[in-house]
Amino acid sequence: MFDLSNAQRCYDTGNFTATSNFAKNRELVLSSLPSDVASNGGFYSGKVGNSSDVVYVLSFCRGDSSNDSCFKCLSSAAEDLMIKCPNQKAAVTWGTWETGEPPCIIRYADGPMYGKKLTFPTLKLPNVDDITMDQNQFDLIWKNFTEELATSASMGTSELKFAAGRTVLPNVETMFAQLQCSPDLSQIDCQSCLWECINDYQDCCHGRRGGFVGKPSCIFRWDLYPFFKSDSINLLPSPPPPTAVTKADPAAPPPANAQVTNGNILKSLRIVVAVVGSANLFVLVIVSVCCLIRSRRSNPWMVSSAKDEVKTAESLQFEISEIRAATNSFAEGNKLGEGGFGKVYRGRLPNGQEIAVKRLSQSSGQGLQEFKNEIVLVAKLQHRNLVRLLGFCFEEEEKLLVYELMPNKSLDYFMFDPEKSKQLDWRRRYNIISGIARGMLYLHEDSRLRIIHCDLKASNILLDNNMNPKISDFGMARIFGVDQTNASTRRIIGTYGYMSPEYAMHGQFSQKSDVYSFGVLLLEIICGKRNDYYYQSDGGEALASYAWKHWRDNVPSEILDPVLGESYSRSQELRCIHIGFLCVQEDPADRPTMASIVLALSSQTLSLLVPREPAFFLRSWTEPPKNIIANDQGHDQNTSGSTPLSVNGVSITELSAR
Repeated sequence: MFDLSNAQRCYDTGNFTATSNFAKNRELVLSSLPSDVASNGGFYSGKVGNSSDVVYVLSFCRGDSSNDSCFKCLSSAAEDLMIKCPNQKAAVTWGTWETGEPPCIIRYADGPMYGKKLTFPTLKLPNVDDITMDQNQFDLIWKNFTEELATSASMGTSELKFAAGRTVLPNVETMFAQLQCSPDLSQIDCQSCLWECINDYQDCCHGRRGGFVGKPSCIFRWDLYPFFKSDSINLLPSPPPPTAVTKADPAAPPPANAQVTNGNILKSLRIVVAVVGSANLFVLVIVSVCCLIRSRRSNPWMVSSAKDEVKTAESLQFEISEIRAATNSFAEGNKLGEGGFGKVYRGRLPNGQEIAVKRLSQSSGQGLQEFKNEIVLVAKLQHRNLVRLLGFCFEEEEKLLVYELMPNKSLDYFMFDPEKSKQLDWRRRYNIISGIARGMLYLHEDSRLRIIHCDLKASNILLDNNMNPKISDFGMARIFGVDQTNASTRRIIGTYGYMSPEYAMHGQFSQKSDVYSFGVLLLEIICGKRNDYYYQSDGGEALASYAWKHWRDNVPSEILDPVLGESYSRSQELRCIHIGFLCVQEDPADRPTMASIVLALSSQTLSLLVPREPAFFLRSWTEPPKNIIANDQGHDQNTSGSTPLSVNGVSITELSAR
């Protein structure tokens, strides 16, 4: 059991005297708090007093608490808080943790707190024991599991943002985790707070068997025993994660299955399935954003075309006046780039946040479908390696998507420029490769929907302040069904050079199509050259073909970008090239899954299959097949060459599931 005897933090923001009205109001609001929380469903926010003597308070109990245990925790915590912070005008406590009693959070201050995310100070309590299984395997499962729980918790209600679950580890132990936010936080702030908790635990307590991280606005705990209270969960044992990059079935199970609970203090605990990469995933109904299906028989996996689909996402809607003010009425000086479906503008919201506004062309019929496709997908997808959708606007014939602004633009902006590419040393490139792989694994297996991106390329990888990769542009993404592993289309869309052979030639696509695109992108990052560079300069040879010759002749280092100098790790370089060749195999069955790729990148000891010559080796096309709609030279047509959001001139196509 953790020691919470010092789980109080007194802020140094001002003091009060023992005889002041503030002291009396604090005592009044804290003494009545247990009853207030219990009578308001487990969460309470209020204030007592007037003017400079007002005391604001905000409190909640852990989501699996009984009414009685919540009351006891708050009563004890309030008394401790008044003793240990005798004259401070602001403080926080994570409660007492007597045997069998879950924690609670109390915050008070001399200013409003409702709806404001607060992540300082942080309480970190690691387990004293270490885990007893392979660290790389454990890290992959732990990360996917906890981040999925964070997403589930953030999608709770205004009364409760809580998720708990368990997953079976390869060594047959069971891992339990629980995450919760203050219910007044927005979904974005809640998820951000929980991710900070997860990151803090990784930084302070990596390798331990469990622990607790508390912030004023959220809490995170995990352990290898069932510490939370819930209804019984029937859980089938999960297979261990793959130990090598093999000929994996696209529908093969991921590292672990998990189940998640969303709780309510005064009501029975509700059981929800957390999608942690299972092939038999349970596709949740997307009520909060829009209806996915209009006609199941004719087009079961595409977004429908009614305007009402997007109006349910009111929390994401911007007024057209807000967007015009942010972009100075779409001033030319704020334009960042232009593509086949419109333009992208820089903007700044009243709170100072910089945004990128994707303005779809009013004359583009395909643009409406792309617009709704991105809202459905990106608003539901939450991962550190995916670009974050802040909202949208659908007024006055405008179709606008509002994203977080990526200050370092896109990967191609750096990678293919002789001078800028020098900023991408090997450490950064390896981090970018790994981040893209984790983002794609989330899309394929760990998100609530099974997503095929269909246009993974360098210009669709955005870079944040720290050069971390964010996958963008989901206008062409496909949603797969629960048991669906592939589909086909009569009209192919995408970017020539990144498309897999089966998709380019026959319109067949699957998760392995994205894997092929990832392989091309990986080779581009290593070589520092576009996939068509040698085709243009060396008489019809693709990058994969060029690289394969050097691999076959046992001189793979000769394909490395010269600007890397001696900064690279030879073992990592060889492993990345090896993985790249496995990804671009002609037969989709010979390509690894993204789960296998992530595992292979995280471990230098796992054995890899021997690749055969890549698809299209010593072959050349003088032009793409006639049914392909693709961008010239395999990259976006941008007026500035530095668009933060890739906007392709492509069409949505009709699909038929197989």
